[in-house]
Amino acid sequence: MSLTTTTADTWVRRWDHQQETYVPDRETVFAVIADAVAAHTQRPDPVVIDLACGPGSLGARILERLPRARVIGVDTDPVLLALGRSAHGLELLDRNLTDPQWLAALPISDPVDAIVSTTALHWLRTDQLAQLYTQTARLLRPGGILLNGDDIATRDTEIDLLDQVIRARHAERESVGDHEDWDEWWTAIKAEPELVDAVAERERRAWEHPENGNTTYELHLTLLRQAGFRTVSQLWQYGRRRIIAAIN
Repeated sequence: MSLTTTTADTWVRRWDHQQETYVPDRETVFAVIADAVAAHTQRPDPVVIDLACGPGSLGARILERLPRARVIGVDTDPVLLALGRSAHGLELLDRNLTDPQWLAALPISDPVDAIVSTTALHWLRTDQLAQLYTQTARLLRPGGILLNGDDIATRDTEIDLLDQVIRARHAERESVGDHEDWDEWWTAIKAEPELVDAVAERERRAWEHPENGNTTYELHLTLLRQAGFRTVSQLWQYGRRRIIAAIN
């Protein structure tokens, strides 16, 4: 049974809804990244790579902002990739970012204008993140931009503890505390008849990675500079939720 656009749309809406449980201002993060891509590249048709893109929520927002952009998403989850292809019609590449060969599989030959990611790179270990940042610096054109939006701790644990309160109050104000969570969403989608093959493939892959690679904000900046980015800074922040910008 093939995946219909209607079914994919339903599951992507549920995905976006459950993600707001963890990032109540998720649409703001998407908007800031899309605006930054538009402002920095200063072109209507930039080539953008979306790392660990999931079902393509960020890529779809970038295309809403820049309809002529070429957005290529990279992920290794067959369920999320199937949803992204059907719901958004995105150009998606099935590759694991910890495999150095993912670069060679990209359907491009020239450097790209922007590389983006949201709520994904926190699971990379320090050595994997360092490798990825080095790869992205080589992939970007001179002056190209990398934008990473994620939950990123600092070395200041006492201040980080305040984030728990800030996060709880924010979720309460936005009324997202009763949304379907990650586990509930994955339990439900396993029963979707149109995704039987994709779910089975996901279970066959059974990749392992930590829930959090424990890379701090300071470490992100250090690794980006070591990778060769000439300008690295924080572009946006709410508690521990940050968007880090790096210019090649």
